[in-house]
Amino acid sequence: MGDAVDVIRVAWAQRRPDLDTEPIAVVGRIMRAARYLEAAADERLAAVGITRTEFDVLSQLRRSPVPLRPGDLTAGVVGSPAATTKRLHKLVGVGLVTRSTDPEDARAARVGLTPAGEALVDAVLPEQLAAEAELLSIFTPEQRGALADLLRTALAAWES
Repeated sequence: MGDAVDVIRVAWAQRRPDLDTEPIAVVGRIMRAARYLEAAADERLAAVGITRTEFDVLSQLRRSPVPLRPGDLTAGVVGSPAATTKRLHKLVGVGLVTRSTDPEDARAARVGLTPAGEALVDAVLPEQLAAEAELLSIFTPEQRGALADLLRTALAAWES
């Protein structure tokens, strides 16, 4: 049984048989899978008025025992400092995040969760995890472990 990536590779093989399209077999599938996973998460999270990237920020704040600097948030999620700033403005505006002056550096800010933000993460995270587990149920536990190991190897190399 083939997929869209197989169709792409066959088309390239017909038009440019001189090219090795093996990278498309992996990269193309990772990118397509990521789009499906993000779309599914965004659809679920829209019910509570946030996106997956905003939920990632809220989750990072929930995992932290102390308020974080915006730069710490940017380092922990995919995105630019400008994107983090935009997300924080929205999350502050809807009452999920607070922004205060950093006690160690008055020029800097710290952000933390409001009680509403903490309650939102605590309510949504179990649902999110269950939905992701359902999406991954197409794999055996061994396949999930192998996939996680392969992706860890890639990310450890790329993120270093």
